Amino acid sequence: MSTRKNARLALCSLACAISYAHALPNDLLIHEQWGLNNVPRSSSNTPLSVSATQYSSIGTCAEKPAIAQDDYSCPSFTTTGVEDIDINWPEGWMVYSPSPTLTQNEVVIALIDTGIDYGHPDLAGKIWLNPGEATGQDSNNNGIDDGCEDAIDGDNNGYLNDCHGINAMVDPVNANGSLNPIAGDPIDDLVGHGTNMAGVMAAIGNNKNGIYHGGVAGVAGIEPHIKIASCKSAKIESDIFPLVPGVATAVAAESAILRCLDYFRDLKQRGINIAVINASGGMSKHVNYYHLMYPLVREKYWLNTPAMYLRADLLEQDDIVVVAAAGNFSWNIDVNPVERAYFPAAFSNENIISVGAINNQGQLWSGSSYGRWSVDVFAPGQRILSTNPRYPLVNETAADFVVSDGTSQATAYVAGMVALLRANANTAHLDAKSIRRLLLSSGMPLSTTHTKSVAGSLVRLADSNGRGALTCDQQVFKRRQQPQADTSMVALPGETISIEVQNFVCANPGSESSLAATIMPTGQTITLLDDGSGTDRVAGDGIYSATWTVPHGHFEYSLSTGWDSVKKAEDVLTIQAGIIVDNDTAATDQLGNWVPSIYRAGYYGSLYRYATPSESEKRYTWSPFVNQTGYYRAYARWPQSVNFASNANFLVHHRDPSDGSAQVTSVFMDQTRNGRQWMDMGVYWLEAGTNTIELTNINANGSSVADAVMLVPEP
Repeated sequence: MSTRKNARLALCSLACAISYAHALPNDLLIHEQWGLNNVPRSSSNTPLSVSATQYSSIGTCAEKPAIAQDDYSCPSFTTTGVEDIDINWPEGWMVYSPSPTLTQNEVVIALIDTGIDYGHPDLAGKIWLNPGEATGQDSNNNGIDDGCEDAIDGDNNGYLNDCHGINAMVDPVNANGSLNPIAGDPIDDLVGHGTNMAGVMAAIGNNKNGIYHGGVAGVAGIEPHIKIASCKSAKIESDIFPLVPGVATAVAAESAILRCLDYFRDLKQRGINIAVINASGGMSKHVNYYHLMYPLVREKYWLNTPAMYLRADLLEQDDIVVVAAAGNFSWNIDVNPVERAYFPAAFSNENIISVGAINNQGQLWSGSSYGRWSVDVFAPGQRILSTNPRYPLVNETAADFVVSDGTSQATAYVAGMVALLRANANTAHLDAKSIRRLLLSSGMPLSTTHTKSVAGSLVRLADSNGRGALTCDQQVFKRRQQPQADTSMVALPGETISIEVQNFVCANPGSESSLAATIMPTGQTITLLDDGSGTDRVAGDGIYSATWTVPHGHFEYSLSTGWDSVKKAEDVLTIQAGIIVDNDTAATDQLGNWVPSIYRAGYYGSLYRYATPSESEKRYTWSPFVNQTGYYRAYARWPQSVNFASNANFLVHHRDPSDGSAQVTSVFMDQTRNGRQWMDMGVYWLEAGTNTIELTNINANGSSVADAVMLVPEP
């Protein structure tokens, strides 16, 4: 362990020195698990046969390590990791203190995936054993509880011998009415995804012995009372895309996932402590496929269904944390959430935590989806070493491992952390919403991700300066949740805007009785409350709410909700109280050549266009759409230059409000002046639907500039 890591560990007070404090476990591949403890190689932490000159240039294994008894080699290496870009796993175990209730009530991680190799030597001791099926006897000494092979549904739940979970991809009842034994067996297959997630979450630590080399350690692997129950719901399918046939990938149908959720909810109601569901899979309506396509996903794999919304609500009522992957599509979900939203991560329930992935440099992994409003936290997700199913499923020496990428791996890290929180003496009492608040509040800020997730941080088990989920102390998280717009939005006069600010201190809601938002230029103050009244949905949940109706009188307002603890700056949102059509949008057209340019400063959007004077007319057309018939004030803007036309001719098409007859008003604007600002072109009666504003270059004494127009409804 490096000097800096040792120094950081020393920051713990005497309260940290409990029985679980220990050095790194003896597992053979522990130094290849950068997500747990990211320390650049040195002579003291490199068990490989590498030269001293390589220490500063190689990271951890980038591929499956080749293991020979108690030695291994790496076919290739990652880029050297940045020290301390990890979840602070050793620091977490130094402060972890098991809850006194653990021996009577195990903490169970529910794994919804491809199943699990429950005989893998790094997992076997972490597999949940159904007390309703097990008898505590092994009469034939074959290593299997007699109740798990007696062909009896011991707990009368409709699944035969479901000792470790179920297989939701087959019917639990055969055609002849007998129970299907395959439905009670969640064994993983060649896909291996579930076994991989299980290793990240809870692979056993310190299990190196004379027979087995002890491969990897999981986040919660050292606590013996944290177990994994598995529901096999996914396999390789080739019918994912109706428009792109034959593409095969691992996926779960909605019907299988619903069966898994119902199974785990039933276990919870039967008294099994289902603390967290790991949902490393999911689906959106469309998929970014190799950056080349945007194919539609077959409907049976969609997860934003009424049945899934109902299950999300029920899981919240059951106080089960759901940790869900944000998806591996490399896109900003916020840009088009209707088609890009990845479920179940996209459900808005407060017990659901959406996770994106970073690399060992502390940067967004190139394959990770992201979104300021769509993804909660980040965790390690690139080149993650974990368990892989054994083939054939034989003895310990056949154990296998793999290095892989994904928001799935990042999700498994967070699920393991949640399990530890629910097993830890000081945090076991926290409900699901409190755990989400704690993870949002306690992570390590990352400079490259504050605009790419809600928390903008890397999750940490423990840390100095009051950070870390197990050591959080007075860490304030304050950030706007509504409106979901980064820097600017359009809202017309008369429109009511919901304002919500999340305000937490570690796991607790903020103690303030109210928060304030300020509107400029009016100077109005909006009071946000967390009392369950009015528009506030739940009292005391740390989400402060209010509404504001956009008034008439200005076409631009600014909404400030105060300090943003993630950006470390004032949160200011510009609200444009008008219908804006820029020149670079689909709602425009042109006759003749209007030259695109960015040469002059002060244009709106990404560029402006201009037409020089000529005998042949050039005409630029904007087509703003209005929802309601009425009076609208029209504006135009252009960049700054004295060389433009001083008599630019705008043609506003409108109606006579008395008889509905079509009218065209010519408005001459001096574009040599007042650049960079919206200029008033008068008030007009417009009918609901598409309207027209044009600019012509006929008789202009300079270049006519087509930039943007705006309509603002009049009171």
